[in-house]
Amino acid sequence: MEVKKDENSFLENMKEEINQNIKEEEAEEEILKKRISSHPLYGLLLHSHLNCLKVCSGDFDSPEIMNTADDLSLTKLSLHSDISTEASSSELDQFMEAYCSSLRELKEAMEKPLMETHRFVDAVYNQLNDIVMSSSP
Repeated sequence: MEVKKDENSFLENMKEEINQNIKEEEAEEEILKKRISSHPLYGLLLHSHLNCLKVCSGDFDSPEIMNTADDLSLTKLSLHSDISTEASSSELDQFMEAYCSSLRELKEAMEKPLMETHRFVDAVYNQLNDIVMSSSP
C-alpha cells in the first residue's frame, strides 16, 4: 500500500513540475511575442509578409514600384531603429532584419515567373493583334 502512495505522490509531483514548466514556457513565449511586436522593424515585417501574400494571390500592380517602396521603407525603418532609445537585443535585430530581407527575396522570386508569364502573354496578344489588323481590309 505504501509503495502505491509513494508512486502516486511521485506522479503528482511530476505532473506539477510539468505544469509549472509549461506555464514558464508560455510566459517566456508571451514576452518574446511582445518584444517582437514592439520592435521597430515589425511594421516592415508585416508589410513584407503582406506583399508576399499579394503576389501569391496575383494581386500586385507594379512590382518595380513596390520593390522601390520596400527599399525606402527598409532604409527609413533601419535608420529609425538606430535612433530608437529602446534597448533591444542584437539577436532580435539581426533576426528581424534577416526575416524582412528573406521575405523580400521570396517576393521577388515569386514575382519573376509571374512577370515572365505576363510578358509572354502580352507578346502573344500583340502578335495576334498584329495578325488580325494586317488581315483586315
